[in-house]
Order: sequence, then structure tokens, then C-alpha cells
Amino acid sequence: MILSRQLPPLALLLLLASCFNVSNSFSSSSLSKLPSSAPQCQQNTMMMTTCDNNSVGASSVIGGISASRHLSRTALFGTKRVGEEMGQKESRLKNLSKFFRSSRRRNSSTELSAAIAANPGGGSEKKEFVPRPIITFGSSGLKLNLFGTIYGSVAIFLGIFWYAGLWLCDLFDRVTFRKIDPFFRVPITLSHLWGRTLLFIMRCFPVITGKENLKELRELNKKKKRGERQPVMYVANHCSWMDIPFVAMAIGWQNYKIIAKQELLKVPILSKSMRQGDHIVLDRTNRRSQLVTYKKAVQYLKDGVDLVTFAEGTRSRNGRLGSFKGGAFKMAETAGARIVPLSISYAADIQPLDYVFPIRRSRAIPGSVHVGMPITTEGKTDDQVVEEVFNAIAEHLPDSQKPEPGTPFSAK
Repeated sequence: MILSRQLPPLALLLLLASCFNVSNSFSSSSLSKLPSSAPQCQQNTMMMTTCDNNSVGASSVIGGISASRHLSRTALFGTKRVGEEMGQKESRLKNLSKFFRSSRRRNSSTELSAAIAANPGGGSEKKEFVPRPIITFGSSGLKLNLFGTIYGSVAIFLGIFWYAGLWLCDLFDRVTFRKIDPFFRVPITLSHLWGRTLLFIMRCFPVITGKENLKELRELNKKKKRGERQPVMYVANHCSWMDIPFVAMAIGWQNYKIIAKQELLKVPILSKSMRQGDHIVLDRTNRRSQLVTYKKAVQYLKDGVDLVTFAEGTRSRNGRLGSFKGGAFKMAETAGARIVPLSISYAADIQPLDYVFPIRRSRAIPGSVHVGMPITTEGKTDDQVVEEVFNAIAEHLPDSQKPEPGTPFSAK
């Protein structure tokens, strides 16, 4: 104990190593003096010249054990026992090396973002993932696995507090006649907080790249400092339910309205969020509803509120980028707002079309959102704007999600 306190660690290790070698040499020299009444020891000593593979393999792996020490232990305890000990130590060393190799492979968010930005095409495709066990619900064909069960339970538990907060917002708006929060910023913030907490707990937060492209949206004031941000129209590809929370995480704490189909009002809690946040709900079968939606969206852009739309109109069945519908682009042109393309990658691998909830963590793939450069609509035709946004989104998608050859960029 005194030596260990006074000597530096390197010197202490050298001292222990020298003592270890002395003990090894003593053990090997004492083999010749073993009594003749130990035939098993003598036999085991001779057998070491043709030792079995387990003992030899283990002795080569375990650092610091010399051949002489191995001979002495084999002579005293037998080949079988020493081989078993060696195998156990070898297994522990392999597990330890796997741990350190896996810890080196764990990438931070910054490293993942840099890797995705350097290889926007996605590189090699992901291996097929089989989610098990699976529960199928009746004739609907919707499925659920273990991870989805946990995800759904956490979402519903957090949704209780979310719903209570939305109910209080509704009460507050009725009392104040919507004079204090005319653009419904508070319920949008509550919904964003719910989604952010859920994705953080379940490790489904996407990797976000390209947010620096939004810096030019900040207007310069008289002191040449960036002030309020110009409103934009976010346009994203759509192939999974996870696209909505992914887009919300990419936008951040900004006030925004999603242009969504009327069927979303049938989803519990989400319908309350859609109504309370005053999102723009579109009835695609009603021409008058489309006109009202158009005017409301243009007015929001003029008031400085961002809009989010999935220009394909519905989720892609095969995960690939499909043709765009031109309604959203006309809104941006009328309001004079720029369009920001969003490329969402691997969301369908996290939650496929036929699953109720996600089947795996986002970081295991990883799911990502790339924020493209804002595209202006001034001096361009409708087809030019649609084509430019279409190509900007496709550029940063993986090969498995790029549009099929011959896909028109606009659905007439």
C-alpha cells in the first residue's frame, strides 16, 4: 500500500510486471521437482505440447500470461479446468472489445448531420427490418409491434396533459374574445412541446440539416441587424405519419399552420389540436371549401404566419416522390412569399403505411429532414416554380425515395 501511494502509476506497473515474470520462471523450474506420485501432473505437462485448441487459443488471447505459467497451471489443475477458465476469460475479453467498438460507432447529432449533408443521396440502402412481434387489427389490416405499443402508451399519457392545455387555451380565447392571441400561437406551442417531448423520450428525434439556409429570411433593419423573419411556405414530400412531427421539429418554435385534409379531424386529441391551433383544413370534395382555404392561407402568409403543405396531396404508396399539385404554389405566389423545400428521408421506414405507430427508433436509421434554400416565385411561371421545388426536394432524398424515371413534376 505504501509503494502504491508513492510510486507513479507507470513505475508501479513495471514493478508488478517484473515480479510476475519472476513468479513465472519459478513455477516453470519447479515442474521438474514434482513428486513421481503425481502421474496425472506429469501426463498433463507432456500433453501441453499437443494441447487442445481451446487452451492454446485462450492462452494467445489473454494478455500477460506466459507459456511457462500456463504449463504450471495445467500441471497442477488439469487441462480441462484450465481450458474452461481460459474460455471464460476469452469470452469476457470479446464482449469488452465489442462494447468499445460499439461505443466508438455511436455518433452525435452533429456527426450525423455532417454525414448526411456530405452524402445527400443516402449512399447504400438500409437493411430490411422485421418488426416483431406484430398484432394485426381486424379487417383494417393496421399493425402494431412492441415498440409501437410503448410509443403509443407514452403518446397517450402525454396527450392527457396536452388535451388539458388545449382546453384551457380554448377557455382563455372565449373569455378574451381572441384579442390577446389572434394567431393562436399558444396552442401551437403546446402542441410542439408535446411532440418534442414524445420524440425525445422515444429517441425518434430526426437529424435536421440545412437550417442555416433560413438565415437570409431575416430582414435587415436600419442598424444592419437581422430582425423579424419573412413568412414562408414549407413544402415537403409525404410518405408517413412521421412526416408531420419531423416537419414540426425542423421548423422549431415558429408559429405555423398546416394545410391538412379533413380526415385528420377524426383522430382523437389531434382533432382538438387542429381546431384550437386554427390549422387550415381542406375538404377536397367541396369546391367552396377549397376557395375558403385558399383565401385563409394567403391571409396568414400576409400576416407573417408560416404555412406547411405536402404538395403531393396524400402519402406516397411506395415511398417515392410523386407529382405535385399546384394549389400551394399559387398561395405563395399570391402572397409574395418564398417557398422552402423540405426533404424527409426514411420516415416510411420508421412508421410504414400499415402501422398505427412507429416500429423503431429514428436514430437507428437515421430519419432526417433537410431544409433547402428558399425559392422565390417572382418572375417565374407556375410550372417553373413547381419544377424547381420538385428538383430541390428530390436532390436530398435517398435513392429509394427519389422519383421514378418519367415521373411528371406537376399533376395537371
